[in-house]
Amino acid sequence: MADTASPRLSLALARGRELHAQWGVKSQRPSVHRVVGDIAYLLERTGVQPKDLSAVGALVGPGSFTGIRVGLAAVKGLAQPRNLPIVTATTLEVAAGAIAAREPTAALVVNVSHRREVHGQGFLVEPGAFPEAFTEALAGDVAQVVDRLAAQSPSDRPRVITGDALTLLDDARLAVPIGDWARQPPPPWLAPAALPRLAARLAEGATISATRVAAFYARAALAT
Repeated sequence: MADTASPRLSLALARGRELHAQWGVKSQRPSVHRVVGDIAYLLERTGVQPKDLSAVGALVGPGSFTGIRVGLAAVKGLAQPRNLPIVTATTLEVAAGAIAAREPTAALVVNVSHRREVHGQGFLVEPGAFPEAFTEALAGDVAQVVDRLAAQSPSDRPRVITGDALTLLDDARLAVPIGDWARQPPPPWLAPAALPRLAARLAEGATISATRVAAFYARAALAT
């Protein structure tokens, strides 16, 4: 499992549904071009060879344009020679899934895109279930995106905001009040957090081939 879309590159290796090993870069600006070497290092340290892999997972975005392209190229390079199935997830749904909800909760995930622009999406998070999106994924100015997502969020349940763009909210001129929304930092590395979702999709047969893997970019229009 590889995540090169997020600010911190991370890898995870699973045996069945259990996390076997992980690798994460602490820097917010890792060199994603080293991802092939990082994958080789993780496999070597765990005694696993590429021929031992039965499936490959990847986060397809939204996130770093270059990071996604490089990461997906590495994933395709692992999967294509042996025709391995690939399972994918978005960075937004994985961040939503990391929220520990004790009751049905409305969650907004807001990640940095470029400068003061963000990617965002709203999810319903319930205990023991994977998050379900209740908005489309948006990209744009932080105030526009958060206002749109918050306005679409149900008001009859707890509400949480997570994502690596939390610090941008303090200076954003929001039209929709979010003072009563709890803030939860995202996981430092998303690859390990993605394993439950990807393992479930693999078990369901929700896989794709290397030739069909594509990046996910949140480019929905923000109509007034």
